[in-house]
Amino acid sequence: MNSVNTKTVFVVYNDKRKNMKDAERFGELKDVFSSIGRNYNGDKLIEHARRVLQDWKEGDYLLLVGDPALCAICTAVALEYDTFGEVNILRWNRDDFQYVPLTLNFNYGDETES
Repeated sequence: MNSVNTKTVFVVYNDKRKNMKDAERFGELKDVFSSIGRNYNGDKLIEHARRVLQDWKEGDYLLLVGDPALCAICTAVALEYDTFGEVNILRWNRDDFQYVPLTLNFNYGDETES
């Protein structure tokens, strides 16, 4: 198990044909989905993502690769576990050939007026 200070990069769908070595700069890689059947059930996918992402902690990252539906599921589930309404993702920078972090703040603009 990871130590308290170790960050995790949750890889939505790890395609072993792709080199994701650069993402290791941000934490230990952990696959959310490694395979799915053609006729998958949405509820089961959400349940699986919740199981894998239950260890989500502040400072972890999502690497949004693969099926857009799986990326959406993982983002929503990560938000369930994040108390600040933020999700850190890694984006591929084609110019520098490396991943760069991006924080998505889903609470932006939700401040209540006094």
